[in-house]
Amino acid sequence: MIRNKLFAVLLLGGVILSFAAGEDDVCVFRKGAVVYEVAAEEVDSIAVAEGNITLFNKAGAMLYATPHGNVDSIRFLPSVPRADILDVMFTEDGSAVDLSPLANVTHKNGIPSCRFSYQHNRYAAHFNNPWAGTGSNYFRINYESRAVVKNALADGHTLEALVRAEYDGVIADKEAKFFTSHQSGGTGLMVCTKANGKNKRTEFAFLPSVSTNGANSWKYTPSGIEPVSGQYYHVVGVWNQEEGTSKIYVDGQLKNTVPAVGNLHFPAVGCNWFGIGADPAGNSSAHMAWNGDVGFVRIYDAPLDASQVKSLYERTEILSNPHAKDFIQNVKFYSGLNVTAGSSYILYGTGFEDGDIVTLTDILHGNKCYTAGLQKENSSMAGFILPADFVTGLYRMVIQRGEMKQDIGLNQFNVVQSLPRGAKVIAHRGFWTTGNASQNSRASLRQAFDNNFFGAETDIWITADDSLVVNHDATLGGIRLDTSTYEQVKGLALSNGERLPRLREFLKMLRTATTQTKLVIEIKTHGSTARNMAAAAATVKMVEEMNVKDQVEYIAFNYDICKKIVELDPKATVGFLCGSTNSIKTPQELYRDGISGLAYTRAVMASHPDFISQAHELGLIVKVWTVDAVDEIIDTNNSDYDEILTNYPDEAQWVYNYYLKNNTSKSDK
Repeated sequence: MIRNKLFAVLLLGGVILSFAAGEDDVCVFRKGAVVYEVAAEEVDSIAVAEGNITLFNKAGAMLYATPHGNVDSIRFLPSVPRADILDVMFTEDGSAVDLSPLANVTHKNGIPSCRFSYQHNRYAAHFNNPWAGTGSNYFRINYESRAVVKNALADGHTLEALVRAEYDGVIADKEAKFFTSHQSGGTGLMVCTKANGKNKRTEFAFLPSVSTNGANSWKYTPSGIEPVSGQYYHVVGVWNQEEGTSKIYVDGQLKNTVPAVGNLHFPAVGCNWFGIGADPAGNSSAHMAWNGDVGFVRIYDAPLDASQVKSLYERTEILSNPHAKDFIQNVKFYSGLNVTAGSSYILYGTGFEDGDIVTLTDILHGNKCYTAGLQKENSSMAGFILPADFVTGLYRMVIQRGEMKQDIGLNQFNVVQSLPRGAKVIAHRGFWTTGNASQNSRASLRQAFDNNFFGAETDIWITADDSLVVNHDATLGGIRLDTSTYEQVKGLALSNGERLPRLREFLKMLRTATTQTKLVIEIKTHGSTARNMAAAAATVKMVEEMNVKDQVEYIAFNYDICKKIVELDPKATVGFLCGSTNSIKTPQELYRDGISGLAYTRAVMASHPDFISQAHELGLIVKVWTVDAVDEIIDTNNSDYDEILTNYPDEAQWVYNYYLKNNTSKSDK
């Protein structure tokens, strides 16, 4: 037993307990992270006996106990504020644990990939979501019914995160959220758009909703700091109700203060949960997702002052290793793919070199460990061959170059006898989730062509004077398209500034494009049967006049529209859209009416899992829409669908190309 000695070193079973004099906090470390922390003045003794390490207070009561195998070290460190509401640590097996006194439950959605950060000596959660897109992989901490959390947030609070972004080229001008509880209210840390940036850049920001009238009122607090891809930042947001201010700190320095007078306005019902890696979009969905790492997140009941925030940053720096740098940047892979033993597996990123070695260790069965050499294929990808005896498991992947190591994360490999053929990709409303595009814009169509996706979907309406215009909603700028003349709507602008497109323009672009991409035209349901038939007839006629019949497919929710297209062009590829079990048509009904296939949601297909095989037996095409979450994109590719409509066609194309490449390689042998 060691009693308040100024310095002591104890070696027990390979675990070193080290102490330094004159410091304020006793910190217990596991896997590089602090798992227990207490003021040194509260500790009377530390006992090491019977395989356990136990800390006692002055009254002899136990403060903390754990098997000594769970402890890397015990150190004295400068005192910092304690995260009394939330203190999340990420673990080796990909889970997250709240170390705060409230012990909040963390739920994992998808397969967030935790990887060891040698720079910060701890496991960090890695999120491979589309930047600012639908959240597939994230953690969720629900406080809907936890009054203690709401009360703590309501009278002022502090949020803290260690975070790094990952992106290629220029950061997208979109809101991406790594630690937030937003939805018509709430609070959180994020990256804001240029429009809300302090220096009109895409910047780290703190965003509480505070008002004096009980309504949602965002208090954007941008930092002026645009995240550099691959670089860690310590970000803190402080809402001080008493002062009526919102503040943001980056790397220990105050970057901005804005007025925030009033009371905190909480998120909508069902969204009172903190998302790590994405922002709440409902009870069980997330959006504005993060791509990159989160080392930890914390919430403090009190609004911390500048000296306290600086101490938190200094603690982070003390525990970091500035010499440990990643030698591979922007590593990308998708967990959950099917693989075959002996096949090639591709990693994307920059900085690969021939001679790099990858080690795969099954974390659930530590005796399964494989090593393979990486072969650099080009400047942004490298591959390795999975061993012939490779088996299904959750593997930690570590790349080694000489003495240097880099943990690139967890990967669920599903070993199968044969790979799926994959689902061809249709860019839903064009490829609008990148660049300066908007849904159904000329730019979105051009970007779909440039990426050579299988298809680009677009929506058309017929105006009162029989012009065909392109837009998803029935209205644009408050004007209803199908009851207005073309003269009345032609000047309406899309969100990227383009004027309202006409179908004829899209067909001209299609006819002159060098791409193989098809235009998948959805004819919208109008106000009457007569207008539905007019839209169908005008569309088919224009496609024929423009001589692009072989480059066009059709879809519609209205079954009579589908039948009308078949009547007008029996060779046309027509799919029936359905998003409700109440309006389902069976594959047999579609085949009877000459309709080429079905285009149903995943939910509808889940209620009729036999539809895929039935449709294929009849030679019908099976589409599924709209699939945006990466884990659902992978599952769709694994489930024998023919085509997938998605707002993130680049992500879906990556998965499709993986299966296409490996199936082609196998057939060439």
